[in-house]
Amino acid sequence: MPAGAFWQSTNPHAMAKTSKRKEQSRHTGVQPWKGDFREPLSWQAVAILALLVAIMFREILVGTAYLWEDFLYFSYPVRNFAATSVAMGSIPLWNPYTLNGMPFLADIQTTVFYLPCLLLSLFTAGGRLSFYSLEFLVIAHYVLAGASMFSLARSFGMRNFSALFAGAAYMLSGFMIVHAIHQQIITMVAWYPLILLFFRNALTRNEWSWVFLAALVLGHSILAGYPQLSLYFYFFLFVYFLFELLTTYRGRGLLSRPALLAVLKAGTIVALSVAVAMIQLLPTYEMSGLSQRAQITYEKATEGTLAWSQILTLLFPKLFGTAGANGYNYWGPGTYWYFWETCIYLGFLPLLLALLSLVLVKKNKYAAFFWGYALFSLLFALGDNLFVHRLFFDFVPGFSTFRNPARMGIFLTFATALMSGFALNTLLHEERDARTTRRLLALLGGTIGVGVLVWLLVLSGSLTTTITSMRNAQQILSAVKKDALISLLMLVVSGVLLFALMRGIAVRAARVALIPVFFIDMLLFGGSQNNSTTDPKEYFGKTESLVRFFKEEGQSEIFRVNTRNSQGMIMDRNQGMIDRIYTMEGYTPLALQRVYAPLASVDQMYDLLNVKYKTVTNEQARGLSLARHETYFPRAFFLYRTHVVRGEEELLAYLKSPEFDHRTTAVFEKEPGFSLVPAAGEPEWRARVTAYQNNTIELDLSTDRDGVLVLSEIYYPGWKAYIDGKETEVLCTDYNLRGMFVPRGSHKGTVRFEPASFALGMWISLITLVVCGAGLAVPLLRSRRKAETQTAETQPAHR
Repeated sequence: MPAGAFWQSTNPHAMAKTSKRKEQSRHTGVQPWKGDFREPLSWQAVAILALLVAIMFREILVGTAYLWEDFLYFSYPVRNFAATSVAMGSIPLWNPYTLNGMPFLADIQTTVFYLPCLLLSLFTAGGRLSFYSLEFLVIAHYVLAGASMFSLARSFGMRNFSALFAGAAYMLSGFMIVHAIHQQIITMVAWYPLILLFFRNALTRNEWSWVFLAALVLGHSILAGYPQLSLYFYFFLFVYFLFELLTTYRGRGLLSRPALLAVLKAGTIVALSVAVAMIQLLPTYEMSGLSQRAQITYEKATEGTLAWSQILTLLFPKLFGTAGANGYNYWGPGTYWYFWETCIYLGFLPLLLALLSLVLVKKNKYAAFFWGYALFSLLFALGDNLFVHRLFFDFVPGFSTFRNPARMGIFLTFATALMSGFALNTLLHEERDARTTRRLLALLGGTIGVGVLVWLLVLSGSLTTTITSMRNAQQILSAVKKDALISLLMLVVSGVLLFALMRGIAVRAARVALIPVFFIDMLLFGGSQNNSTTDPKEYFGKTESLVRFFKEEGQSEIFRVNTRNSQGMIMDRNQGMIDRIYTMEGYTPLALQRVYAPLASVDQMYDLLNVKYKTVTNEQARGLSLARHETYFPRAFFLYRTHVVRGEEELLAYLKSPEFDHRTTAVFEKEPGFSLVPAAGEPEWRARVTAYQNNTIELDLSTDRDGVLVLSEIYYPGWKAYIDGKETEVLCTDYNLRGMFVPRGSHKGTVRFEPASFALGMWISLITLVVCGAGLAVPLLRSRRKAETQTAETQPAHR
């Protein structure tokens, strides 16, 4: 069965419609266009989508502008560290350069094994990843998103032009434009349409190769590094599958062989996709329980919630101002970053066409499904303003882990793109009776009327009494009026084009204008949203002299730097990953809980964390400067007294008490399995780091008595210690450091990060890849052998 024919073959309304159309001889509405539309070929459609993306991001592509905010502060440092590490032949399991050291690969947003990111290691030079190469990777995913949506729309029976519009509507939606600064979001959602296409093919076609292909692509998308949107998409696939099952098989048919086979296929796809990503999921699961995201409150989870009033941004996207690369001028609910987290703007043509698709819900079950899911997405995005999000937070596993419920808006975009394609396909290629045309005109006129009404309310200032954030702000109202007028003009122009298509007036011209008008709409909305003038070379090069100083000092010893205080930062928070400077600070959404020990004084913490230099405020110069912390401990040192506490409450109390001497005593949270005997005189010891890599530390040790070797390194499961080749237990020491027993004498020590979660996940992923590869290769080989056999049988025998 062809992939695009599934809904027609299983939808009795569609079949009845087809036969009725053949019998109908009298039309009272509008007939489809009979002229030559010159439908674009598939490759031409993809080329058009790529051209639109190139124009939208032209300044970034030619190097006169740069992606900004999280892309500069988080994505690039992370990718730089990963790419340069891989280029040097090392899998970056551990990152020693930020937050006193932390798991790297286990933080899923580092996307170490996402294939396009893995290939970035080819674009490193001089210990740096090309910033442009990462920007290009993100922009290329916009083309992938559009081309994938185009292919998915074709599978639903749309003609090429309607599918092309759906692809453009998805890849250049407001959600996609404002999230260009979030590499992991774009690289994740770009795969959504293709995954759904393969998932549909797996359900509707006999070949099991579609099951393995869908599992591979779905599993690989997890590696793109945004678990929230992975969870949302799995839920979407689950709902879609139930919809297909219940609308295709009814009553006892749900127990029929085809229905059970569909269940088996869907289950296999989910199981294999999760197994494909186990190399990432198992380390991430281990880390999540030790991170600051292990538990979040409902109040935290509702950050980034869509307000009821923000639904108006479907018509007037800048009603609450903007926050972009050129500055923040946002006065809506929440803080400035709510602008991109709550952006649901779709463009006027996709919005109007989606509303027109309401007339299709009775005869096209997929129009009904996507309308339903679009409404669900919008209601979920309202967070604590409605009960839907709370139900999922309380009762559906996984949903209580994430904030920013408005990110569910990607499915509003996804559904709208397809619904706009359905409606456009109907306007251009299907016959309509007079009643349907009247309903379409009523929907169009009603929507434009609402837009005009809201514009008049803005113009009159009436909304200032309704929208709290706009009260007593005439300058804000003036800016809103200006942007609202532009939006109104785009709404009217879009409405005129659709009116022409409905009435059969200048259809060719209206059709040609559709994509340009939509594109102009989105250019006006976000053409400069991501065009930052901050050159990353200059940004990270501002502290070049400081970095050079740290590197020169680091040639003689290893030490850590405190790069910020309450007044600001002397280096970017993640610059340690770029220049490989050991820093106390950093940023990642999945930071560990035990980053800083709650000691009696900050100087004690600096001592234990090997902080040689700290940031201080220079009152006279009214700025920040660097000061040497004279009492810092070396990266490895010995202690000869132990103290055991029971429970975290007792631990915190002891660490803050005068009884705790951090220069002599190692504090454990369980019995260490050894005892230290007090000895007369000052101990003599040596602990020299002879080799230091991301995942391995080698030491030359000597002590005149049994003692505890403490590394000023963050404790984490998976670190293993070997003294003269014999493994010894690594203990959590002094709240968050690594400690281990070392007997008297001279020794060679090695500490390696060998997490069992990574090893197990790697084997599961490799085995699953082999299974999927075989599932794809075997049918191909069989078909080739069958073709060769048939060819041989048809050839005449040689005499």
